[in-house]
Amino acid sequence: MRITNGIMINNSLNNISRNKTLSDKLNTQLATTKKIQRPSEDPIVAIRALRLRSTYNEIEQYLDKNIPDARSWMETTQEAIESINSVLTDITYYCNQGVDGYNTVDERNTLVTTLKQLRDQIYSDGDANLVDRTIFTGYKTDSNLTFGEDEPDTKYTITEEFNSDDVKNTNRIYGLNIDQIRDVAGTAIYNNQHHVVNLGYKDIDSIESITIGGQTYSIATGNLREMSITNATAYMTVPQASITYIKETGELLLGKNAFDSLTAGNGMTVNYTKTGFEQGDLRPEHYFSCTNETKGVDYTQADQPINYTINFGQTITINTQAQNVLPHGIARDLDEIIQSVTTAIDVQTKIAALDKRLETEGDETAIRQINSMKKVLELELSYAESNMKDTFAGGITAYKNHQETLSIELSDIGARLIRLSLNEERLTTQKLNVEDLKSKNEEIEEEEVAVEWAAAQAVYDASLATSAKVVQKSLLDFL
Repeated sequence: MRITNGIMINNSLNNISRNKTLSDKLNTQLATTKKIQRPSEDPIVAIRALRLRSTYNEIEQYLDKNIPDARSWMETTQEAIESINSVLTDITYYCNQGVDGYNTVDERNTLVTTLKQLRDQIYSDGDANLVDRTIFTGYKTDSNLTFGEDEPDTKYTITEEFNSDDVKNTNRIYGLNIDQIRDVAGTAIYNNQHHVVNLGYKDIDSIESITIGGQTYSIATGNLREMSITNATAYMTVPQASITYIKETGELLLGKNAFDSLTAGNGMTVNYTKTGFEQGDLRPEHYFSCTNETKGVDYTQADQPINYTINFGQTITINTQAQNVLPHGIARDLDEIIQSVTTAIDVQTKIAALDKRLETEGDETAIRQINSMKKVLELELSYAESNMKDTFAGGITAYKNHQETLSIELSDIGARLIRLSLNEERLTTQKLNVEDLKSKNEEIEEEEVAVEWAAAQAVYDASLATSAKVVQKSLLDFL
């Protein structure tokens, strides 16, 4: 084969270009510390890099965002539940004291004020939030657990479900009216026991229907009676085949048929409407299937867990719902205690009023009538104080049960936090491993590449010097 000057020149230029390309590649690797700049340089390295980076980004999402957010949510929930538990401990203390203490009107008035403050505090803790997201309201994190202000025109249609555990056997007094001085006997008052179910709210508009085991009770059918607490017959014997609803207190007094059906295992469903809510009242949508008639929005009672992905294929529930830690019963039980104390205060106030009237009364007949009324009121006071002590005793049991529920929830949160920490430790290890693999896959060994670059640069310089000597003659040399 004939080797011409042109061939030698082209080969020299190709060699120089190849050596220059290698030198540039190694120089770029040293400058960027990366093995490749484009996927075409090494597709296997590129594919592995994509996979490792995707895995690394997921781990960072779990470690830097999901897990810290989940921990903050659960720790905030834990603190709120512990605060609620502390309030319940105080309520239990006052219930214990109330069984044998709090005899004067002043003491009892102070107790009522204290219990109302504790009631308000419970639901203040229920409105706890994290970065403007309420923690006990399920998916509705933009809505408080309670009404923030009075809403007198807001109307709801509410459906409540009850079972035999919701029935309380409670005594109720119809007392003596002292507006008119007269001769009275002990039969003027009574203290009857009733099977009582408390609705979630007081002062509702009307009950549409009550259903127990296929039996429907309603005003229209005549087996549901709506009565005022001021009605003398409200707390008398409830007819066997009916239910009495006391508007002011939100109580359902069950007749024998309804009570027997409920305790036999049948559930009770109550449909009613309520217009007007006070600040601090619980929002129905967080507890019941209901309709906000004012806004035309339907709500269905359902479990609403908020789940976070905290590791590959692993999720954890971060929230605790109000219905599990703050049932309506917490407030309604306290309302019952307050009502029993208030009843005793009212009787004491009536006795004090008659004593004051005796001081100025000069008519013997009136004095005799006042004394007879005082005697009846003393019987009424004995009923009221007996009921109050029974209510305190029941409150001790009720709030210990509420605290047991809170303890279970606290244990559950503690277990979830431990699981969260274990995943965090595992992810931290995984992150280090993936980081190491990613580094080995993408990054160069700088010492090795530096040596290779120095060699490549020497070869390039040599190629330039050699090529300069390949063709030293020009066309003029042959003329």
